[in-house]
Amino acid sequence: MTEDSVSRRRRHRPEEAERAILAAARSFLESNPFREMTVEGVMARTGLSRPAFYAYFRDRYDLVTRLLEGIGGLLFAVDRRWLVGAEESRKEASVVLADALRRGAETFVRYGPVLRAISDAASQDARVEGVYRYGLIERLVDAVADRIERDVETGLSPDDLEPEETARALVLMTERYLLDAFGKPEECTTREKTGAVVEALVSVWVRTLYGLGP
Repeated sequence: MTEDSVSRRRRHRPEEAERAILAAARSFLESNPFREMTVEGVMARTGLSRPAFYAYFRDRYDLVTRLLEGIGGLLFAVDRRWLVGAEESRKEASVVLADALRRGAETFVRYGPVLRAISDAASQDARVEGVYRYGLIERLVDAVADRIERDVETGLSPDDLEPEETARALVLMTERYLLDAFGKPEECTTREKTGAVVEALVSVWVRTLYGLGP
């Protein structure tokens, strides 16, 4: 066996092929909307054959679901400090919340077109909807509602806030707003735009939950 043939085999090991397809899908969605995504379009970026796709994914909806698994955890990771925290003053809580929102927005800046594609796919496929809308989004709503409930009980937040509905309104508003701001393929995101978007989010959340300015 020649060195060249060994090299080709290494490039086509199963785990490498799967990663190559996922990377190609991310690359495709960074410059094209989900409606234009095809198996052929993705596989053309990998150097692999079209049938190789079906060794790892059932269809393009299965593919974007797998992309979500790699990105979704980041949203919880950056919010965790505020979600599980127990600050002693409104000012302290608002500072931690503002930082969580800024970090969360950074995830959308980096992966916005991919997240928008996943959201679009969720409106067309029950499997993606289950993972995205009724999985990731609902878990985040529940976690935010728990934090709001604790803040109401300790007097940090107004006692007339209804935790679950307030959390749902804030989370769904934020998701739509960030997708609109950062989810368009090939749209240039400036530092000024990012700053304005983040400050608008911080203002809405902090005023609603703690009655303070950003």
